[in-house]
Order: sequence, then C-alpha cells, then structure tokens
Amino acid sequence: MHPVIIIGAGLSGLATAYELKKMGIRPLVLEARGRYGGRIWTLPGEGRGTPLEMGATWFGDKHQHLLGLLLELGVGYFDQYSQGVALVEAMSFAPPQRFELPAAEEPYHRVLGGSDALVDALVGRIGEENIRLDTPVTEIREEPDGLQLVAEGGSVYRCRYAVAALPPRLLLKTIKFLPAIPKGIAQVMAQTHTWMSESVKFAVEYEKPFWREHGFAGTAYSQAGPATEIYDHTNFDETAFALKGFLSPGTAQLKENDRREMVLRQLVKLFGLEAANFLSYNDWAWANEPYTHFPYDSYILPHQNSGHPAFAQPLMNGKLFLSGTETSPEFGGYMDGAVLSGLLAADRVALL
Repeated sequence: MHPVIIIGAGLSGLATAYELKKMGIRPLVLEARGRYGGRIWTLPGEGRGTPLEMGATWFGDKHQHLLGLLLELGVGYFDQYSQGVALVEAMSFAPPQRFELPAAEEPYHRVLGGSDALVDALVGRIGEENIRLDTPVTEIREEPDGLQLVAEGGSVYRCRYAVAALPPRLLLKTIKFLPAIPKGIAQVMAQTHTWMSESVKFAVEYEKPFWREHGFAGTAYSQAGPATEIYDHTNFDETAFALKGFLSPGTAQLKENDRREMVLRQLVKLFGLEAANFLSYNDWAWANEPYTHFPYDSYILPHQNSGHPAFAQPLMNGKLFLSGTETSPEFGGYMDGAVLSGLLAADRVALL
C-alpha cells in the first residue's frame, strides 16, 4: 500500500509530490497523459527550436509561490518583450490602429527555456520512477484502511491517502466515486470553471524578428481576426523567434490547416508580407483535450467557483484531498494557484 497517491502530473500534482518528498513521504503520481505537465506544454519549434508555449506562459511579481519554487529549483525567468508599437484591430475592413506601448509598471515574466523547464526540474526532484504516465484513473473506492484506485485497463492501486490534482469538474465527471461525493460539493465541482479549457493557443516561428525591425512590439489585439491576442515570443537569448497568442474559442471546431491559413492572413495584414514566410506553425485547442476539459452543461463564468471553501475539505472520511489551480484560495486558474494548492495539499496530508 502506498502512503499517498497523487492523481495528475500537472504543476499542482508535481508540486504536491515534490513537497511531500521533501517531508520524507514518497508519493506515487498517476498521470493520464503520456507526458508530464498538464496544462503546461512547451513544444520545440521545427525551425529554430523556439520554445513554443501551448499552455501556461506568463506570471508576475505578485505570484510569490511560483517565484519561490522557481528560485528553489534554480529555474530562471525573464521579462516578456513589450517595446515598440502595438496594434488594435477593431474591424476587419479597417487598418489597425497603432499606439506606443507604455513602460510596464509590473512586467510579466516567462520561464527561461520554456515553462516545461519548471516541469522537468520538478520531475527530476520527484524521480521518474515515482510517476506513471498513461494511467488514467477511472474509479476511487473507499476501504476501511485507505482508498482503492482503479485505472483504465483494470490496474489497481491502494493507498492510505490520495490527492486529486485535476480540475474539479473533470474529476467529478470522469472518475467514479464509491461512495459518491456529497451532493453539495458535487454541485460546486460541476459548476467550477476549468482554467484554459476554452483557450486555443497558437505560435508561428520565424527566422528573424522582422516585426521588431519595423518598430513593432509584436503585440496586437483584435476584435476582427481569428487571433484575439498576439505577443512577441522570442526566447531569452534572442536566437529563436516567434509570434504567439490566442485564437477565438470558436476556432476549436476548425481543422488546424484552416486555422493556420486564417492566422497567417491576419499576421500579414498586421505586420506585413514577411509574416507569410514562416518556419513552423503550431496550435492547440484545449477544449479538445479530454484530460483537461469536460463540456459544460450551461454557461459558466471565467474563474467561477475558483478557490471555493468546499475544496479545502477532505472527502471520503478524510482520505481524499483536492488540489489543482481551481481549488487554490489565491490566484486560482494561474500557475501560482497551482503551486499554492500543491503546497496546501501536501501540508494537509503530512499533518495526518
């Protein structure tokens, strides 16, 4: 029997495992995907190997739990580039408006080498032998002395305590609980917004940062094109270059080739013909990711029920704890919230 099993190897689950291991408790982490990181996912560009963030990217000085973890792990970070002219596209038939970006009072940061560098550092400290990929949990059953977890394919894992580091709605809808989760808590979980679940992110890699050469910051906001937000995505060393941003949620229903053509047309309109000469294009629609998103029954507001007090209460007679960024009492839906929820879950388990 394992002392603790953590469900999910995203940032929260990994932070929980890392903290428990520092306390002398060796957890087992079960991850449904074939990779670590959850909603942190950095792809290397096919052209220059530019770290392209399909998931969590930015954070600020106010995110002290995340900054503390980066410092502890020796993972660096740098400021988001935001110098020059930004663009606002209000209508598809009108030229974009230009404005000079003011100096940021509180700059946003990015992880040096890509957000995956944080994930890799945590996995290195936890040990790959303590994490099992491709192991989606389908059932959690309470036993007199602990919990029994059943994974897809029938594998059974037993533990004294478990930490579920999944979005609450996904947890409720994809795992069977015996006994069932109490109705009140289940209603809160069902109506909790899943961070990034509607996001469609894209990144276009280039041989050089041509936009900078023309005085552009690479920043653009649009109410007309498929890309609603665009930012410079050059690496820290300024040796690999890309434009990266968000597409409107409805584009998740399109094929990737169609999204690519739409994005490139928009980038050409905004930044000129050089935008058509790209090295690689990548995008990801998180609504199509079954281990992140479970479709909503009705409209749910962004960050709805994030940090709800119900998430701080253990389930199954004190044997199952909830973690994940949506459960965090601070900065729910951000990387900092994921780290804090992991620290809190580890502390709650260790006190037993």
